[in-house]
Amino acid sequence: ELLEGLKDRPDAFVPALENLWKVMDEGGYEPRMMTPLKRFNGSLFKRRTALPLDGEGIHELWVAAKRTWADVEPAIFGTLLERALDPRERSKLGAHYTPRAYVERLIAPTIMEPLRADWDGVRTAAASLIDDGKTASASLLVEQVHTRLAGTKVLDPACGTGNFLYVAMARMKELEGEVLDLLEELSSSDTEKQYVADLTGHTITPDNFLGLEINPRAVEIAQLVLWIGYLQWHFRVNGQERVPNEPILTSLR
Repeated sequence: ELLEGLKDRPDAFVPALENLWKVMDEGGYEPRMMTPLKRFNGSLFKRRTALPLDGEGIHELWVAAKRTWADVEPAIFGTLLERALDPRERSKLGAHYTPRAYVERLIAPTIMEPLRADWDGVRTAAASLIDDGKTASASLLVEQVHTRLAGTKVLDPACGTGNFLYVAMARMKELEGEVLDLLEELSSSDTEKQYVADLTGHTITPDNFLGLEINPRAVEIAQLVLWIGYLQWHFRVNGQERVPNEPILTSLR
C-alpha cells in the first residue's frame, strides 16, 4: 500500500521507507499508512538507510511486494547471495549453496538421531508410567525432555547464509511438536494446557542456533533465514491470526 502511493512520488520514497522502518523497529503509529504497527525490533530495522529509486524501480518493488511470500523457501536466499557474489570472490570465500537434501543427510546422524533416541526412551518410560496410573510422573518426565530439547544449542562453524542451521531448526521444531503434543495429552487442567500452548522463553527459537562466518552479508542473510523459518513454523502451528509476542524479532548477535 505504501509503495503504491510512492510510484509517482520517487522524491518521497527514501523518507517514507526510512520512517516506516523506524516505526517497525520501535512500534507505534505509522502516519502514511494511518495504522499502528507491531514492534519488530531485532537488528533488521536498526539501520534505516533506504536507497533512492526512480519510478520504474519503485514499480518493480511494488509488483514484488504484492506477491504472497508466506510460503517462500528461506534457503533460497543462499542461492541469491551466491549469484550476487563476484566469481573471484566466490572462490576465495568458498561460498557454495548446499541443497537441502544434502543438509538433511548431515543433520540426521549428527543432530536428530541422538535427540530422537533420547525422546524414544522417554516416551517408552512415560507409557509404562501411564499404564501404572502414574500420569503426573509421566508428565514430569516429558517436561524434563522438553527442557533439555529447548536448551540444545547447534553450532555451524562455517554457516554461510544459514541453510544448515535453518534445516536443523525445522527438524528440531518438528520433534518439539511431538513432545508438546504428548505433554498436552497428559495435562489434566486447562491451565496446564495453556502452558503448553503459550510457552514463553522455554521453546526452540533462533537463539538456539549459532554460526561463525567471515562474510558480513552472509551473516545478515543467515539471521533473516532463521527468523523467516521460525515465523513460518509459528503461523503453521498457531494459525495466521495469532501474532507472536512483541518484539517480533530479537537480535541474535
